[in-house]
This record gives sequence, structure tokens and C-alpha cells, in this order.
Amino acid sequence: MMWKLWMLLAAGLMAGAAYAQPARLATDEVVRKEMIAIRDLTSNAYTLVTHRRMPPADARAYHAKVKAAVERIKTGTEMSGEAREEIVKLAGYIERGAGAVAGSDPMEALDGMLVVDDSLTIYAQRFDHPDWKPLR
Repeated sequence: MMWKLWMLLAAGLMAGAAYAQPARLATDEVVRKEMIAIRDLTSNAYTLVTHRRMPPADARAYHAKVKAAVERIKTGTEMSGEAREEIVKLAGYIERGAGAVAGSDPMEALDGMLVVDDSLTIYAQRFDHPDWKPLR
């Protein structure tokens, strides 16, 4: 399942690169704050997951923190219209990727981390977030 999600994100990323990029969508303080938190959490977990050294308890804690940040985005943002739809959809991908990181299958954990990584890249391309720093 994670493989399909990752492929969907990759296809969307490639399709977006093939066309002229639309104007970036505006963000609000809630989204910026929580996306920075997700990026920082992911930065700390990335190497552990990719080298298959993340303890299960840490993986569950990572998922719980990302899930809480996603929930704060969904309930706290004042964004509307297309921007809100896009950020809620992207946040859902991030949450599912983090959930896979917390699962018992190491390959799905790696796929989940790649979904989160790709989602953060898409965020940087689609949304206006001054001073955004990429994951790596």
C-alpha cells in the first residue's frame, strides 16, 4: 500500500515539473509552524529509518507527534479554498507516511519516510513559506 502512495506522490511531482508551475498558495502561521515541526521531526528520524535503526518506541513517538501536528493543521488553519484543500490532502499523505514508519515492516517504514520526504518537497514547491529550509 505504501508503495502505491509513494508512486502517486512521485507521479504528481513529475507531472507538476512537466507543466508551468502555478502561483504558490498562501500559508498561514499555523501551517508554517506545524510544517516546520514536521520537517524537524522528520530530519531527526530520517537517518534512523533509512538505516533501519529506529527503535519501535521512537517510531511510534514520531508518528504520534506528526499526527498531532497534522491535526493542528487541519483544525487550526484559516486557509480556505484550493489552498486549504491542498494542504489538508498533503498533510494526510504525511500522516500516512509517518504511520508506516511506526509499522512493523522495515520496508514499509522506509517507503513511509520517502512519502513524508516527497510531501515536504511538494509543500516547498506548491506553498509560499518564506525562509523554508528543505529536509536535507
